[in-house]
Amino acid sequence: MYNIIRLTLKEISNKRILHLGVVLSLIYLLIYNIALHYLVKDLAFMNSNQFWYKQQIGYQFLTLGWYVSSFLLGALSIMLGAGSIAGEIESGTILSLASRPFSRQAILLGKFLAYALVTALYSSVLVGSMAWLVIHYFKLMISPEAMLGGILVFMLFPVVLLAVAHLFSVLMSTMATGVIAFMLFIIAIIGGFMEQIGVLINNSALINTGVITSLIMPCDAIYRMAVAKMAGTVGGGFIVNFGPFGVTSAPSIWMLVYALVYILLMLWLALHLFAKRDF
Repeated sequence: MYNIIRLTLKEISNKRILHLGVVLSLIYLLIYNIALHYLVKDLAFMNSNQFWYKQQIGYQFLTLGWYVSSFLLGALSIMLGAGSIAGEIESGTILSLASRPFSRQAILLGKFLAYALVTALYSSVLVGSMAWLVIHYFKLMISPEAMLGGILVFMLFPVVLLAVAHLFSVLMSTMATGVIAFMLFIIAIIGGFMEQIGVLINNSALINTGVITSLIMPCDAIYRMAVAKMAGTVGGGFIVNFGPFGVTSAPSIWMLVYALVYILLMLWLALHLFAKRDF
């Protein structure tokens, strides 16, 4: 498996999509930094009585940045994972890999672990950089422990999508895998919004719909949990509950356990189906 991980990491480093993603992320962070700079400059006239208002604006920009980052990470994870196995099958290179002393289990798990390592580290750097910028400009009262906890939870976000993409990559073409995985991703995002709105207006139907979509694809629940963990005790809960990208209904620790089980289940199914597939 080590050799598969090493070869996959080398392959990833040569992919243009990763290089393009890094460049776009740097541009994204630059624009985000400029926006924060001029926003804080306009808010400089605020007096101490408006401290919590400034904290609220800072928190909203932080959650907005993390939310947009979830789309970037989601698209990157799906594009990388969709061709992980399907691309090898379509190009015929799976025959040379499988003919070597590599088991199918080692091939799939090695590729998944390599992609998971890259996307998890990439996500931590991206959202960590945004958090540092907001804390620097707005002096946001978030403890380092809470921020680290939020980033660690957020690192599961791309891993969930990779697990789903690997499952479908065993069964379908790269294009079909990408389309299905992205549709499930969008369903999860919409369901997450519906659940948050349902909590605000006390509508059980919307809440249940959001819960069901989280069970089908828990990536949005991971995002909400990461945001809730990151915010800690800021504003006594008011800041956390306010805004479209905040958390009016924070997932419980059991959702984190479910997400971990979900990843393992997707991998188990992928391994089971990959072992039976003919090339």
